[in-house]
Amino acid sequence: MARGQALIIDDSSTARIILARLLQKADLVTKGAASAEEGFKMLQTESYDLIFLDHLLPGMNGFQALEQLKNNPETANIPVFMYTSQNADKYLEDAKARGASGVISKQVDREQLLAMIESILAGTEDEAPLLDFPEETTVGAESPDPDELMLNRRLTGRLSTLEIAYEETHDELHQLKSLLATIQARQEEALDRRYRKLRLYWLLTVTAFAIAAVFFVFKVVELEQLMNSINQQFEVIQEIVSALVDLNGGGKE
Repeated sequence: MARGQALIIDDSSTARIILARLLQKADLVTKGAASAEEGFKMLQTESYDLIFLDHLLPGMNGFQALEQLKNNPETANIPVFMYTSQNADKYLEDAKARGASGVISKQVDREQLLAMIESILAGTEDEAPLLDFPEETTVGAESPDPDELMLNRRLTGRLSTLEIAYEETHDELHQLKSLLATIQARQEEALDRRYRKLRLYWLLTVTAFAIAAVFFVFKVVELEQLMNSINQQFEVIQEIVSALVDLNGGGKE
C-alpha cells in the first residue's frame, strides 16, 4: 500500500520519470505535470504529501509557483522541494526564503533523497537534514554559458534515460527469471503428477492381470475337478452297464 502521493512539476518528461522511479522506491505514488499551471489544476482535485518543483518552466517559473503555493492556505503546509539544475548558493537562499523545504539537484544522491522522504513521512522532518547541492558549489561563481547548460542538461537526460532503461531491463530480467522458475516448477509438478498417475495405472493393471490369472487358474482347477467327476460317473455307468449285460447273458443260458 502506498504511503503517500507526490506531485512532480517539471517540463522534462525524462526528469519526471527519473524522479518518479526514485520516489516509487519510497512507496510513493507519483503524478506529473509539465507546467505550474497544470500542477495547480491537479492540486484542486487531489491532495499531495510532497511537491517537487522545477525552476525553469514554461509560463510561470518555479519561484513564482512556490510563492503561490505558500500563499494558498490549502497548499501552504505541503513540503515543496525545488528540483533544478541551478547551482548558485544565492538560488538556495532564495528558494528557502520563499518557503521551500529544500533544493534538490537533478543528480541528487538516491539514498539521501529516500532518507529525507522517510523523515517527512515519519513526521520527523525537523530532525532531518535538508537536501542541498554538493559541497563543490562555489559562492559567487560566474553563471555558466547557456549553451553549455543546455548541452549538459541534454547529456544528463540521455544518461538518465539509459540508466532507467538499464534498471527496467534489469527488473524485466528478474521478472523473466522468476517467471521461468515458476514455469519450471509447474512443469516439474505436472510431470510428477503424470508419473504418479502412470504408476497408479501400472499397479492397477498388474493387479488386474494378477486377479485375472488367479481367476483363470481357479477356473482351470474347477474344470479339472468337474472332468474328473464326470469321468468317475462315466466309469460307474460303465460298470453298471457291464453288470446288466452279465445278468442278461446268464439268464439266457
